Amino acid sequence: MKINPTNGSTMDKTAKVRRQVGLWRSVSAILALLIIGLIIVVVVLSVRESHDSAETCGTSRISQKNGNVIDLSEPDKPGPFHDLTKLEIRNLRAFLEKDPNIRVQPSASVKINMSMLYTMDLFPAPKADVLNYLDKEGPQPNRQARVMVYRGDLDPPYVYEYACGPLPEVRECKPIMSDKRRNPVEFSLRPVSAIEYAAVFDVVLREVDDKIGYILQESFGTSYHTCAPRECFSIYPSPMGTNVVDDITKRRLWVWAEYPVEYYVLHPVDFGVLAVLDGSDPSKFRADKVWYHGTLYNSLDDLILAYNSSGPEQKSRIKKHEYSKDVFSTLNLRGDPQPEHPQRPPTLVEPDGKRYSLKDRQVKYLGWSFNFRMSALTGPSLYDVRYNNDRIAYELGLAEIVVFYSADNPIQRITDFVDSGAMIGTHSKSLVPGGDCPESATFISQTFAGQSVDDPVEIPRAFCLFENNNGYPLRRHLSYDQYEGAFYGGMLDSVLTLRCALTIVNYDYIVDFILHQNGVVETRVMSTGYILPSFYTSKERPYGFQIEKDLVGPIHHHMFHFKVDLDISGTSNRYETLDIQPETVDMRTIPNRKYHQTKFVRTLKSTEQEALFKYNFDFPKYHVVHNEQVKTNFNEIKAYRIAMHGMSKQLLPEGVDNEAPIAWARHQLVVTKHKDDEQVSSSPYAMWDSKNPVTDFTKFYADNESIVDEDLVFWITSGMHHIPHTEDLPLTPTVGNHLTFFLLPYNYFIECPSVASRDHIRITHKDKKNPKAGVSVDRNGNSKDICTIPKYAEAYDKLLEKDPDIILESTKSRGIL
Repeated sequence: MKINPTNGSTMDKTAKVRRQVGLWRSVSAILALLIIGLIIVVVVLSVRESHDSAETCGTSRISQKNGNVIDLSEPDKPGPFHDLTKLEIRNLRAFLEKDPNIRVQPSASVKINMSMLYTMDLFPAPKADVLNYLDKEGPQPNRQARVMVYRGDLDPPYVYEYACGPLPEVRECKPIMSDKRRNPVEFSLRPVSAIEYAAVFDVVLREVDDKIGYILQESFGTSYHTCAPRECFSIYPSPMGTNVVDDITKRRLWVWAEYPVEYYVLHPVDFGVLAVLDGSDPSKFRADKVWYHGTLYNSLDDLILAYNSSGPEQKSRIKKHEYSKDVFSTLNLRGDPQPEHPQRPPTLVEPDGKRYSLKDRQVKYLGWSFNFRMSALTGPSLYDVRYNNDRIAYELGLAEIVVFYSADNPIQRITDFVDSGAMIGTHSKSLVPGGDCPESATFISQTFAGQSVDDPVEIPRAFCLFENNNGYPLRRHLSYDQYEGAFYGGMLDSVLTLRCALTIVNYDYIVDFILHQNGVVETRVMSTGYILPSFYTSKERPYGFQIEKDLVGPIHHHMFHFKVDLDISGTSNRYETLDIQPETVDMRTIPNRKYHQTKFVRTLKSTEQEALFKYNFDFPKYHVVHNEQVKTNFNEIKAYRIAMHGMSKQLLPEGVDNEAPIAWARHQLVVTKHKDDEQVSSSPYAMWDSKNPVTDFTKFYADNESIVDEDLVFWITSGMHHIPHTEDLPLTPTVGNHLTFFLLPYNYFIECPSVASRDHIRITHKDKKNPKAGVSVDRNGNSKDICTIPKYAEAYDKLLEKDPDIILESTKSRGIL
């Protein structure tokens, strides 16, 4: 076969091209592999560099260098302020069950007519003994527990409180005796327990269903017992104070009816039952009065008679509420989502790890140190609060929370909650990172003695501890012009916050203890959660607005009481007010011309009653506390100032209805001489004991003792009236509901102690004589050359290189005077 030369040449070229393409493909593949390898190397090096940078100035080495260790374990030997440990709770329960005089029954079999453990809590040691241990290397005082036992096995039954110790190996329990509160306490005043709620449901509400179940079904489409699972009424309790029923031996509890829809308190019906809970035999509990369709009936039989003989206009006909994700009371996302597309909110970053440490419930943060605990009865407290090792406060904590309602209907009208009767601390429910606290916070669990179980109950994430900045300067000044010196100095207000959220049925109270770098202690409480509404009728209009179908938000008053045991330069303190007064003086520069200004006058408060304080705008004043023997370099008082922001006035008359148990709310500030048996201003019986309060706070100052150069305790009341509105649905927002008080250094330091903070930023000219040379930024070691700082800070520094006039007058004038 003869080959055409032209065709052969073409075939050779084609083969050559194919070989070249193959070669390039091979080269490309090799290059691709090399590039991928280089990318991997770069990523690894970047990660390693980042890791090395973090190790250089990050969590690991800095935490080790500064000793910032987070240890959440229970100590083997707890200190004087530590809550009861699991070991102590177990040992104490075992002792109480074996003690022949107390005979506490195991939780699984206990009944109201038996000896029942209600709660146990730390019983603080005498302050003098604790200070001897802390300050003088004396022995640690024995730890004791305060134990509340319902003695339903006695005739008549009583509630006893015991001091049990020493912990952890308990040897004895003795009744707590004091002239400030009686012990034992009438059984009718006991706080409601889970066992009693079960008896109310099983006995009283079964009687209701048996007699008027058909009325409930016809009126509301459900009842308490004769109903499908998850469709029965939910119940809400409102105790009736003994002063309202005018008999300290009577125990009465209104039980509301609500549909079990998220959230049930926003779905009430116009029905409730007054339960009689006298004595310790639950079989004798019964239903008394009934509220139905805007009318009060003296008995179930009276309601039956009226219902069967009345027309449709005297009967309720409410369609049973059903759950859906769009129901106004749910917390599901509704409306047009904001932002339109998912975009995460700002978050807290700790670029160099935590600047605080935690061990054995003691916190150390920059110059601060303190211990903290969660009382089962009264909630959170700080102890031994120090700055630069100087004690500022021995104790700072919540003493009581109350909320008093108003209404036309007889149920909400007498609803006056005193929350220590519900064990405030045990409601410190779990905090959610990113919802309640920053994600980077340290979350701390809390252990309590259980009522329905023998073992200790641990509530996870009862506290969170975190450092953040408030987004505004602690202090700052910009001296822009050269003739003024041309410099900037400032720092953000970075603070340490210890937080808990107390969810007491429908309301949530967020309590914060906040430590600032200038020696200030801030205490803040915020209200959120669900309001407690009533069924709407026209008669409720004076007490609230209609905010939904069949729903009215009644006016109510939140009040909070705090105990502040200050020790300023020791325990010998004085309380003075700096009274701000107007005065008229000579103008001096103009003859016979007067000029009006203000001055202050120091007023020493000599006795407890002289120190009682009710706020009055016409008489502004500072409240200062100091040790007369410790003065400044200029012989002035070295003090701390109490500044209260969140005061409200209790408008109810003294001593009537349910006012007596909250006598502490009559004043915004009360000062008393410290006494170990005046541990707290309220009691867990205050929900019921208005006829004869177990703890009468007026006795704390009735003896009118001297408070000059004494160990002083300051009792602070905060509060607010709340008239709900539609924006309180589904939840009341915290914005605008912040109540705070501050402990502010007042001549206590020679200058603001925050001058020692590395958070301070100073900007000056590189050369004062040659401003055109630019500016320098001093971050006191926290520079990008040593530690990673946020990109925006690095960008700002680069911007200053290009245009220093942004911050200081250097090369041109901005034309602004």
